[in-house]
Amino acid sequence: MTTDAHPLLPALEARVRETAHARTPACPCGAATLADRPDATVVRHAGTVAKAHAAGADPAELSLRVTAAARLPGVLLPPLAPAPVVLHGRPVTYWPYGAPVDPEDPDAAPWEAAATLL
Repeated sequence: MTTDAHPLLPALEARVRETAHARTPACPCGAATLADRPDATVVRHAGTVAKAHAAGADPAELSLRVTAAARLPGVLLPPLAPAPVVLHGRPVTYWPYGAPVDPEDPDAAPWEAAATLL
């Protein structure tokens, strides 16, 4: 994990807080770092998640993935913004918080709906 001295994490926490509370100025909740790795830094604030992708992520490929997620809300969580933004040299996407597939119950995932992508 990076330390608080790294400028990305506090900036990402501020952005996810702004996105989570775009319509309400008061904020009683705190941010939680879900992942902090070179390939992705993920911060949750209330029901919003901000993901800072790797600095070298291909912008065109990332935009395609965000667009695909937006078009498949029954299979994937739709993004909260239509395109990535850049923060400290890394593309950032915003998503609603969703529970991941339980590794103990993989059949709970929407595999049939996902298979239609193939």
